[in-house]
Amino acid sequence: MFEFNSFIEILKKDPKTIVLPEGTDPRVVEAASRLLISNFLQPVLIGNEEEIRGVAEEAGYNIEGAKIIEPSKYEKMDEMIDLFCEIRADKGMTREKAAGILLNPSYFGTMLIKMKEYDSLLGGAMHPVVETIKPALEIIKTKPGNKIVSSCTVLVRPYATGGSEIIVLGDCTLYIEPTAEEL
Repeated sequence: MFEFNSFIEILKKDPKTIVLPEGTDPRVVEAASRLLISNFLQPVLIGNEEEIRGVAEEAGYNIEGAKIIEPSKYEKMDEMIDLFCEIRADKGMTREKAAGILLNPSYFGTMLIKMKEYDSLLGGAMHPVVETIKPALEIIKTKPGNKIVSSCTVLVRPYATGGSEIIVLGDCTLYIEPTAEEL
């Protein structure tokens, strides 16, 4: 039987970073606080630093050690804008338009992944799945030959007696009625 802890052990051997574009959501701040304690994923919160720290303080979460990035203060924004314009050139992207779009935390966070600044991104706490996935489709795109995009939610429910149950809900929001081949 698969144990969720096996994922954790893999990450402990080679810790990764995870961009959290919804950095002002109290649930996301709590998750960042827990990740900092566990030391297998380093959280990168996106948003206004003062607001994020205020949310953490109000809820009693310690996020010391978490990286916080405000898109409007990002030191590599010109480089990011140039790359975004290159990626979206076929859509007529201008620097001015790109600068505005990249203030959106989901687009900004996805560009951080594209630029290989960080390893992964997790969103969808404050916004619908489509708003989280759209930047990935526009920036990172699908693997050549793949047209279907899917999502899943993983729930880990601990048993009172120890151990845990893992429930995976596949494609609850994107691809409502996939065929057997598509699955």
